[in-house]
Amino acid sequence: MNKNFCYTSFQLSVYLIFIASVSCSPTKNQNYPISEANYWTNDKREKYLKNREDSITWDKQMFDDDMKWIDDLPSGPFQEGVFPEPKYDLHGKFKGVGNMSGQYKVNGKTILMNSFFQNASTINEHYLDTLKNDVFFHIVVLTDTLDIVNYNHLSSIIISRNHPDYLGQGFYKTKNNLIDYSAFITAERESYAIVNTRLFNLKYGKTILIAPQKDKSLRSLQIKSTKISKDEVVNYTQELLKKEEIIRFFTNENAI
Repeated sequence: MNKNFCYTSFQLSVYLIFIASVSCSPTKNQNYPISEANYWTNDKREKYLKNREDSITWDKQMFDDDMKWIDDLPSGPFQEGVFPEPKYDLHGKFKGVGNMSGQYKVNGKTILMNSFFQNASTINEHYLDTLKNDVFFHIVVLTDTLDIVNYNHLSSIIISRNHPDYLGQGFYKTKNNLIDYSAFITAERESYAIVNTRLFNLKYGKTILIAPQKDKSLRSLQIKSTKISKDEVVNYTQELLKKEEIIRFFTNENAI
């Protein structure tokens, strides 16, 4: 599939698995020149919006490639659509997006994690400093369901078609519930997520914990973390799950 979409599949093990990140382009630790000219501006946003409506700027080859898969695009929670998009290079070089996921145990209960990241580029370098990439959304979910045959208990995708804005989405299935989530980040560093209609402004914490309850209701915790790279997020999650507050959140008598 010749698309700048990133998909994940999961292989499960007994205690803890690390799922290798999927990146749409190689990650390189390049030293981008830092100058005001590289920062995303209101003028660049206005130009981007105009280019969306201007067929002269569209990447026709990318559109034709996407149309080949229009009947096979995955859904969940939002059905993917095929729109003509401006050529990526008109708005800053595309350096890749991806995800990093994992599985953990807390007092015998299964915890699943997923995260979305974007690679360093001239658009975000002033925020990333020396990081090669930036995790902009990190979800940690309690579950009682693992499908180790068809792996249909979860799904995840991150999409670059809104470059220089990026969107990721996915779901987790439990025995009595479905956890849908979607998150995005813009070139202006605005980032939000939705988990089963609950809104999260990620400026106040990119880490979202979800604990489904036995009565089918949900509980959430939002945690403000420091900058995290894709290479750090697995260990960060592991350390987070050792905290007493987090253990109680996932293992209280009302949680599944």
